[in-house]
Amino acid sequence: MEEDFYNILADYYDCLQEGMDPEAWAEYIDALAKKYCKSEGEGENHTKILVDLGCGSGIITAELAEKYGYETIGIDRSDCMLDAARERSSKALWLNQDITDYELFGAADVFISTLDTVNHILEADDIAKIFKSFANYMAPGGVFIFDAGTRKHFEQTLGSNVFYQDYEDFTLLWDNDYDAEQGLSTSAMTLFYSEDGGETYGRVDGEIVERYYPQVLFSHLGEKYGMEMVAVLGELSYEAPTPDDERMFFVFRKK
Repeated sequence: MEEDFYNILADYYDCLQEGMDPEAWAEYIDALAKKYCKSEGEGENHTKILVDLGCGSGIITAELAEKYGYETIGIDRSDCMLDAARERSSKALWLNQDITDYELFGAADVFISTLDTVNHILEADDIAKIFKSFANYMAPGGVFIFDAGTRKHFEQTLGSNVFYQDYEDFTLLWDNDYDAEQGLSTSAMTLFYSEDGGETYGRVDGEIVERYYPQVLFSHLGEKYGMEMVAVLGELSYEAPTPDDERMFFVFRKK
């Protein structure tokens, strides 16, 4: 049932992200990469190679591939998400792999992970695997740019609240529970969707779990695996985070 839930949800993923502007995110990531990445460029004619870990439907990856000149690779373990990504851009290379255990053909300059992807990784040891992988796959001076949900996002915004999103052909309901001691946010979700574009609706239930990670964990992993934390920023901001931010951005550079 969980697999069915994620496969069906993939069809509506982009609509559920309607409040997110992929052009703004791509512009922001490109600006951070230009500012902090010091590698020479691992691609043809020293073009920067960018890898999106947990690219989903490629909504941000495609912008970076189509408009900013990167040789772009998107990695995700969902075939349904990657099918949508392939329709979005033919310039990027899309790979069906687990981002905690992936393989590349060579080094890359810029790694990104967006839209709270790291929070969906429930074990700190698996976050560590990503940092460790950069020893093999990140060029010296390359960067890892990612965002993570803040404590405020998990404790207050999500908390133990009930949410719904209602559209013409589907409705998503979810009952959220946040365990502050464990740092775990559990969303029990029910999706009603049109099966025939008319009045016949299907129902599928699933659960999405995320974990809050404090900044100190990322700092520790960076130090352990030869990365320096060169920036901690507010959401799509070039300034330090504020108490109102729902997510923070981190930039680590390989020493």
